[in-house]
Amino acid sequence: MASPRVGATLRHGGKAVPAGPTAPVDAAGLTVALDVPANVELLRASLTVQAPGDDVMVDALLGATVASSLGPGPVPTNKSLQWFSVDWGARRPLMFLQVKTVETAVEGRLSIADGGPWYPPTPGLTVPLGDRDTTAQALPGIMASSLMVEFFTPPANPLPPVANQKTVATTVSSLVVKAAARPPDLTASVELEPPFFRQGMPLQPLQELTLRDDLRAALQRAWPPNLKGGPVAFGLKAPAPSRLRALVLTLDTALITQVWSPGGDALTLTLFPDEAGVGRVEVPPDRPLREVRFLARYQPRSERVPLSFPPPERPAQAHRCGEGYAAAQAFSAPEPGGELAGLELHLRPLTRSVRGTVTLFPDEYGRPGTVPLAPGVDFSLEEQGPAPWDARWVSFEFPKPLGLDARRNWWVVLTVAQGSVLWSLGDAAAVTGEAGLAPRAALYRAEDTGPWLERVVPSLEGPGGGPWAYCRPRLSASSAEPPAPPEVSLRWGARQLPVKLDAQGRVRLTERELAEFLPPGLPATGAPAPMLEVVVRSRVAAELTLRELRVASPRSDTYPLFQPS
Repeated sequence: MASPRVGATLRHGGKAVPAGPTAPVDAAGLTVALDVPANVELLRASLTVQAPGDDVMVDALLGATVASSLGPGPVPTNKSLQWFSVDWGARRPLMFLQVKTVETAVEGRLSIADGGPWYPPTPGLTVPLGDRDTTAQALPGIMASSLMVEFFTPPANPLPPVANQKTVATTVSSLVVKAAARPPDLTASVELEPPFFRQGMPLQPLQELTLRDDLRAALQRAWPPNLKGGPVAFGLKAPAPSRLRALVLTLDTALITQVWSPGGDALTLTLFPDEAGVGRVEVPPDRPLREVRFLARYQPRSERVPLSFPPPERPAQAHRCGEGYAAAQAFSAPEPGGELAGLELHLRPLTRSVRGTVTLFPDEYGRPGTVPLAPGVDFSLEEQGPAPWDARWVSFEFPKPLGLDARRNWWVVLTVAQGSVLWSLGDAAAVTGEAGLAPRAALYRAEDTGPWLERVVPSLEGPGGGPWAYCRPRLSASSAEPPAPPEVSLRWGARQLPVKLDAQGRVRLTERELAEFLPPGLPATGAPAPMLEVVVRSRVAAELTLRELRVASPRSDTYPLFQPS
């Protein structure tokens, strides 16, 4: 199982930002679009942006408000005017100015403003005029939100400026105003929320700015609810066209697993003495665990299992039940009689869906009788994964314990109404019984009303031997003292970690407690990844239900959304 990675793309105006030396940011916004997979939780986030140097400039006329002595509107080229002004609405450093005019016997006097009155940036600063390229003038990063150029006849002594000097009409042929591309102001917001961050002053050349806690809190508010996954977007805005040199996003996330394999928020394990019950959780095998939590409801039975045997993982022989075939297994009764509380059959489905019934009958002349000891117990098996499916114990419970005659054998009969299933067969001589309870004959029949026939397996024939269908009767027993609590441990590959249930049956393991429980790593090509397993052992028969699972597998990803090419 791979740990899902959040997708991140950088967009401007709805389109991906192309490679280049800088990325645009303006009032329309530079958007970071996240594609969040399901079951992913955000832990931490940071975004680092870098401003360009002063060698990167933007056209200050883009989006600016222009006025002149002729009135508002674009710069009137090839028209006679006495002054013009440009207001781009944000304080930023002016780096370049060029005003070409038809007339040469005039001067341009520069004034600036920053939301207030006009004033000269330095006493007597003038702008070269004329129709040559020598009129281009580099400016020393003058901070302003607007500028004005007025045209005058050059005085004999320019310093100090002549008071009440009248402007003269001049024809402007072209105008270029450039400012440093560094954002004059930068805000960050998630989707339609108000900005969660504001940089109120222009960024310095090559300055880096990192957003952390505010970004994390804003993204967590917008994160898809209930771990469903989906899109999340946050953006940067500047009040005027600007550029950024680099943007690097880092997300610390955790894959949250809340279902047991192969699915479901609860898992019930049937435990038998000295046999391990295993609950499996599919987690990335190459990621450490940050948190493991679950609730275990332990319900020991007042029961005993007289037959002790370990069934093989893949039994070589089996009854086939279905399509008219049924099977039966006889048992001797325990010596003092007793009550049958339930039983388990070792079954392997052959079809994805199986419906059937297990019924108990008394023995009549070495065959199942005609009148059952109790109503049959219906069962159904539904497989989710691909075939073939494994054999396993299937439990059958009776509404109330069933008394057994100590002098009479009894039968377990399996019939299948839909689908097909294998009932595992083994060697009857290999099983040891208790207090007289032992397996007897194994029979089958090919028709609903046909005769019961003995199951003959040549490899199991011999002195004292013969086939028997794996079945585990459970007898009621009184307990003189409360049973010991189960032993619980985590197993992941070759590593094991013993854990303890608290008084409520909960397990809560933190990142610190899991520090030595290292992941097994990615398997070799084609090999299945080791699952995280909850291994439970009980000294008595019991049911254990696992609920409220939460396993967090962290990962950290860095996204160079934009870097200088």
